[in-house]
Amino acid sequence: MRRATLLCIAAIAGLVAAAPRDSAIIINSGSTNTIGYAITVWSDGKASLTTQNRDGSPAGPAKPFSVAPATAARFFADLATAKNAKAATVPCMKSASFGSSMHVKWQDWTSPDLECPPKTSAGDALVKDVDDIRQASGLAQTPLRPPQQP
Repeated sequence: MRRATLLCIAAIAGLVAAAPRDSAIIINSGSTNTIGYAITVWSDGKASLTTQNRDGSPAGPAKPFSVAPATAARFFADLATAKNAKAATVPCMKSASFGSSMHVKWQDWTSPDLECPPKTSAGDALVKDVDDIRQASGLAQTPLRPPQQP
C-alpha cells in the first residue's frame, strides 16, 4: 500500500513538473513572385514548414525539421517579452505586388509585421529568432513562386 502511494505521488509530481508544450506559427504572406509559408515551432524544438499556393492553401505536405533547444527557448521567451511590451514596428512602404508581410501568432497574440523595422529591442530579438528558425527550416532565402499554370 505504501509503495503504491509513493508511486502515485511520484507520477503526480512528474505531471506537475512537466511544462506544457507550447507552439507558435510564423506566417509569411508571400507576394507575386515569392512563395508564402507557415512555420510551426514547438517549445520542445520540433517544427514544420508548409509552403503555400497563391490562394493560401498548403502547396504540399509539411516538412518537419528541428530547432536547437536554446533557439526554441529564446524564441518563446522573446515572444513573451514582445507581447508584454506591445512590440511595434515602424510603418514601412511596400510594393503592391512584390511586398509581403510576416507575423508570428502565439497565444491569441499576433506580432506586428516583422518585415518592417522594429521600434524596440524586443522586436529586434524576435526578428533575429525568426531568421534563425527560417534558416533551420531550409529557407535561406524566400524561394520564387513557380510559374502560374494556364
